[in-house]
Amino acid sequence: MPDAPSEGEVWLVNFQEGGERPAVVVSRNQLNRGRYILVVPCTSARLPDRTAFPNYVHLPRGVAGLTRDCLAQAHLIQPVDASILMQRLGILGPERLSEVLRAIAWVIDLFDTVGISDT
Repeated sequence: MPDAPSEGEVWLVNFQEGGERPAVVVSRNQLNRGRYILVVPCTSARLPDRTAFPNYVHLPRGVAGLTRDCLAQAHLIQPVDASILMQRLGILGPERLSEVLRAIAWVIDLFDTVGISDT
């Protein structure tokens, strides 16, 4: 792996299941120097069907080095070994990263649990 990833970066990841695909790094930078990195995998399948759901975040082609439209799948958040990060594609802007983090919060029911608004 070239350099330690940073929160909000999009990397090409070689997942054991699912093969090579982009993923958004969501773990905070203080944790990204270790062996495991927390990521949200992306998909380009069934975009029109999935964009309406709050656990998906649309990432248009051209954003963060993506070569096609895709969706960050917040419900599939997972730790991955840093060794399977293949190539840094780019970085999400703060607003788009906030959308991904908000989708994760929705998935784990953080809004109701701590009493913050999801709007």
